[in-house]
Amino acid sequence: MLPMKSWLKTGFVIVAMAAVGFLGSWEASGLVSARGGIGPTILQAQSPLSAILSVVVTVGVASVVGGFVARITTATSGMIVLGFSIFAMAIKLEGIEGFIYGSGNLYLLMIEVIFLSILLLLGTYIVFAIGGPFVVVEKEREGNKADIWKALLISAAILPVVYLVAKSPMRGQAIGAAAVGGIAIGFLARRFTPSMQPHVYYVFPTALAALGYLFGTLFFPVSDVAFAQQQVSPLLFPMPIEYAAGLLLGVSLGLSWGLSEDKLRVEPSFT
Repeated sequence: MLPMKSWLKTGFVIVAMAAVGFLGSWEASGLVSARGGIGPTILQAQSPLSAILSVVVTVGVASVVGGFVARITTATSGMIVLGFSIFAMAIKLEGIEGFIYGSGNLYLLMIEVIFLSILLLLGTYIVFAIGGPFVVVEKEREGNKADIWKALLISAAILPVVYLVAKSPMRGQAIGAAAVGGIAIGFLARRFTPSMQPHVYYVFPTALAALGYLFGTLFFPVSDVAFAQQQVSPLLFPMPIEYAAGLLLGVSLGLSWGLSEDKLRVEPSFT
């Protein structure tokens, strides 16, 4: 049996996930599409400002909650709490079918996923600032530019994984494909950049999804007819919020699997 302290920590994480999940689901109502449904995009909603505010509030509140979860448990648990808030929002939204049949703009979609990556960067720093850094296996090396290039290359794994895993445009498949890509990225990050704090692995893959949208547009047809005939690229199946949700959850799992709790966190330091 788990000791009482572990049960309390687990209960705290569950309560936090339930709270941010309710918030994300509630704030999803701010993303009303031109077709009248909820979602699937932020910048192409009926009221982009309202949609942006809904996502900013969700990420902001969930980041603070995730930070306190990280302070009590682990950094990856805090990031899972943040990811769950976006997951709860993504589940309420229309998927790519809403984007296709609503005549969505692919260039705005690329801008949106980059906007989300910037927002996630801020959210990630909040979690780590409150909860403390991820404890890496090796001592950190300052000024190692090679690790940044490795991180970019590792983050690019999201594109082939999504292409291979996303077999249908269903929301579960789209988020799941992004999550599988995130798990792969987390494992690769631990293997090849063990001295690097993992902030960038929550941000780079989300931003690189813009390249996936570009490739999916250049090499595959994008129309309601192509969608009905299942000719649209799988790289377009996850919408930006689905990419963000899957990656936050997947990278956290990939980073934490196989490591004990004492290796996942250190005491927070604000100095």
